[in-house]
Amino acid sequence: MYLTTLQSKLDSTPTNENPFQLGSSKVDWCEPNYVVSSHIAEFWNTISNIFFFLVPPVMIFLFRPYSKRVANGIMILWILLIIIGVGSVYFHATLSLVGQLVDEISILWVLTAGYALFLPSIYLPQSFRVQRHRFVYTCVVFAVIITCLSFVYPYANAFALMILGLPSIGFIIIHLKRSDNSRIRSLGLHCFGMWVVAVTIWICDRMFCSFWLAISFPYLHAIWHVLILFSSNEAIVVCGFLTIKHQNPQANLHLHYWPNELWKWFTLPYLKFHDDSDMSDDNISTKSII
Repeated sequence: MYLTTLQSKLDSTPTNENPFQLGSSKVDWCEPNYVVSSHIAEFWNTISNIFFFLVPPVMIFLFRPYSKRVANGIMILWILLIIIGVGSVYFHATLSLVGQLVDEISILWVLTAGYALFLPSIYLPQSFRVQRHRFVYTCVVFAVIITCLSFVYPYANAFALMILGLPSIGFIIIHLKRSDNSRIRSLGLHCFGMWVVAVTIWICDRMFCSFWLAISFPYLHAIWHVLILFSSNEAIVVCGFLTIKHQNPQANLHLHYWPNELWKWFTLPYLKFHDDSDMSDDNISTKSII
């Protein structure tokens, strides 16, 4: 049984006059508010975002050689993941409408950037295949439009983002089946498995909150934060590998795990070129993807 909170659960009706006001968002997750701290609405949902600030910087460091060799803007995705962490911390700490929008809009831009970088050219119109930059510009325009629409009915944003992310999982699975690299296929399956568990946890937290409160375990959304961060990180690595191997099957690109290969699923995967001589005079462009 929970102790009496310092502040009752915030009203779910948004305060239109001040979107920065505490509790102005319609979305209020299952974790009771202001139980652990009088200054943080959902303490564990806030703290669980720590990995958004720890993992991306390490990945940016590990991928420096890859980024210089490929020059495909993959670093943007990890920078956006950090921004998601900032938005999520602000949202869960305040439950404000502005916090919710920053959190969800950041996710929108990560998904859009992922499509712009990695969506296979075979799924694009001919004009976009020839001039990939047109597709990138279209993705930017799309993200701007959806960003504006998100202010109209914020409550639907999370479900819309989930739907937007589904095709990416399908693309990864399809192209993993065509890969003959057992290590990358194993990583892809692990990524997909974590994603399924994460989404299931997200839905259970939203749909069965009364049950989790009854057993004093309303922390599923905090677990979602951890799983979706590591799943997204692995998806970036998988897509980065598939992209290069499609464009140059002879590329001597290998999957590694940091800090220790033996730990595997408790480490961070990254890609490394082992043969400096192959494609040594040219950077690999990722304007045509997979």
